[in-house]
Amino acid sequence: MSPYRGSTRFIMSTVASLALAGSVLFPGGVQASGTRTTPHAKTISICFLVKTLTNPYFVAMKPVAQAEATKLGVKLIYEAGKYDGDNATQTAQVDDCTTRGVGAIVLIPELSSGIVPAVRRATAKHIAVLALDTATIPVSAVTSFVATNNFLAGVKNGQWAKKAMGKTKPVIALLEGTPGSSVNTDRMGGFLQGFGSGRKYVVSDLITSGDQAKGQTAMENALTAHPTINLVWTINEPAALGAATAIRAKGMAGKVKIVSMDGGCRGIKAVQSGTINTDVMQFPGKMAKLGVSYGYQAANGKHIPAKVDTGEPLVTKNAYGLAHKSIQFALSNCWG
Repeated sequence: MSPYRGSTRFIMSTVASLALAGSVLFPGGVQASGTRTTPHAKTISICFLVKTLTNPYFVAMKPVAQAEATKLGVKLIYEAGKYDGDNATQTAQVDDCTTRGVGAIVLIPELSSGIVPAVRRATAKHIAVLALDTATIPVSAVTSFVATNNFLAGVKNGQWAKKAMGKTKPVIALLEGTPGSSVNTDRMGGFLQGFGSGRKYVVSDLITSGDQAKGQTAMENALTAHPTINLVWTINEPAALGAATAIRAKGMAGKVKIVSMDGGCRGIKAVQSGTINTDVMQFPGKMAKLGVSYGYQAANGKHIPAKVDTGEPLVTKNAYGLAHKSIQFALSNCWG
């Protein structure tokens, strides 16, 4: 063997050894400039599932959720059911989000118990699930619950109604939203407890699905059957405004007290004009922002609170000594 060929083999062997060492020390590769190539971070996706896109309350959430997602660099998947209580569609949406492997799922449960199996399929895949506005049953099924304290909100309406009725015998109509929803159960149960007499004076209990047209029809039917109704509890502002239309058409405006909640600008203006008597405020924008923010944190492995109360102040023109917020405050902080 010639010395030249031996030297060549030595050099080639040395180069190969250095290359191997380089691949171990710098597994990401080295560019000509000597800087390491860094792989792009995966964009986090968050599913945001609301009940419907017809209720102004849920419509108000979308721009706030999208703004927070844009700020955080999150891809937001915003979807809704076909109607309030559409558990089948929401179940399919949650399962689809789980299959996609999203970072988190933020939802307003269509049915508090009905959505739990799909939620558990998601959390079994280590996907954080956050409930906004409406609790799951059980609440522990989700990673976090961000909402108004709906029972306390109902209590505030009940306490106001009790003081407002004074010594007048109440004849009460209940205009419910979606039976089986924790929001419906808590708001109505809170009202009955705050009023202090259970169902003793309730003469009519009808379903509106939180819809204005259905609220009007329900109130028309209630007044036809019980023309002496003088107090109406409603699940939300659309149902309250529908009820007010029916009451006005019967020539009973000002003779029937209407209590409600939501805190939308339309509802607050209705309190200001005397169309309805109370509106316990909610803050859907705050819920939406926190939902996306906490979802992002959870997707990055950070701890998030199990429960957050976003507030529920009573708004009315005559508070009868109860704690409340002014019309001016409400107009400055309402949504929609």
